[in-house]
Amino acid sequence: MNLVERLMEELRVTREQAEGGAGLLLQFAQHNLPREAFVAVAGSIPAISDIIGKAPRGEMAPVRAWRAMLSRLFGGLGGMAGLAEPFARMGLDELQIRKFIDVLLHHFREKGGAEIEGYLVAVFR
Repeated sequence: MNLVERLMEELRVTREQAEGGAGLLLQFAQHNLPREAFVAVAGSIPAISDIIGKAPRGEMAPVRAWRAMLSRLFGGLGGMAGLAEPFARMGLDELQIRKFIDVLLHHFREKGGAEIEGYLVAVFR
């Protein structure tokens, strides 16, 4: 089962939501991981650039440093707060972001092993 199919099945979302959410999260990882780490992540599943290409167009909301720090302190998503708006445009709330991340981490652990999952955990948690 590929990542998009897994998201659709486990979260009961549409194909467009699964592709868009996965694309946003992988795009976020691409921008926040060292290049060599993202290359390793990308090598663990086929067509990752196609998935990233499905991310909704538009800017992620800017996040000020203090807002990210407060968000982390109080259990928020830290620098990922900018993902809330594009997820909302797809009809998904902030709780769904965490569910998408959990499924994504499980998928990459299964396909790429603990090292690949570890790269993503460092970005998303």
